[in-house]
Amino acid sequence: MKIIGLIPGAMKPFHAGHNYLVQSAIAECDEVILWTSTKDREFIKGKNMQKVWIDIIQPLVPNLNVRFVKSPIGAVFDYLYDDPKVENIHRIYGGTEDADRFSKAPMIQRFPLLSIINVAEAYPELNNRIGAKGEWVRDAIKAGNHKKFRSYLPDFLKPHSKEYLEILLN
Repeated sequence: MKIIGLIPGAMKPFHAGHNYLVQSAIAECDEVILWTSTKDREFIKGKNMQKVWIDIIQPLVPNLNVRFVKSPIGAVFDYLYDDPKVENIHRIYGGTEDADRFSKAPMIQRFPLLSIINVAEAYPELNNRIGAKGEWVRDAIKAGNHKKFRSYLPDFLKPHSKEYLEILLN
């Protein structure tokens, strides 16, 4: 039996809050799968964000299995229903918005070893310390404020912030 962390999200762009979800799952699980959307969001093209994942983020987070899909939430449901190893423990990680998208009762009935982790609720002391929301990051990009954009990134991405931003704006 393994503990498998499942992280769905659009993540356009990936920022420190998303990284906290990823690092929490990596610390608590034997395997972590992240599904991210290939759809465009506002001015951020899905294909550009996918390039950031492949060229910059994935090489720096080797314990993460990233999958590119149209619907991250739907992909998690598909994965759970298709996983032949029902004895595995599955943990779905998300913020308040993502965690609320899963109907807990039917999922728990079908998968008694499933837990849904709302990281914002589970670790409220971190909300102010992380201090990054997708809307804020997109606003910094729109304003052309590289310094602000960089401030919303996890530490490991800060040295790559200019390349990251160039790919997003391409």
